[in-house]
Amino acid sequence: MFDAIVSKRHYKTHISISETLKILLKDAEPSSKYVALDTLHTESKYGKINKRILKVLFKVVIDDTNYEISCIMEYVKYLKDQIKRLNQIIQYEEKMQNTKKEKDKNYYKEGMKLLFDVGENFENYKDILLEYKKVLEEKEQRIQKLFNEIKIIKKLKSRRF
Repeated sequence: MFDAIVSKRHYKTHISISETLKILLKDAEPSSKYVALDTLHTESKYGKINKRILKVLFKVVIDDTNYEISCIMEYVKYLKDQIKRLNQIIQYEEKMQNTKKEKDKNYYKEGMKLLFDVGENFENYKDILLEYKKVLEEKEQRIQKLFNEIKIIKKLKSRRF
């Protein structure tokens, strides 16, 4: 049921994990409505979803979200290292432009070449730097959203269990 609600499908929009858990919690509430006599004992006492299973689901969702955060944080670390390296190339370029001696210009140019990664060159490294910065910002925002999602989930869990 969790997967059916939270999964994005071509015929419905994505529902956040915390909203999905709210739906499941509602279905775990004991039924106070009129029920058929043959289901009176089971549904009116327990609700449609077993609370113990739902409690475990909360733990799994929190653990999974924390794992996703840790993976994104590793990628953020990589992005920051790449940005630092490309900023160092910019510093070399500035020093190269400010020096008058051809020997020093060649020295800085060779230093820049050593810092280039596969596919990078003098023409495209600044564009690559901008892309890294853009992705870094997106990933940091994603981490913040996931932390906020965990806070909501923990509040839901503490109110219900």
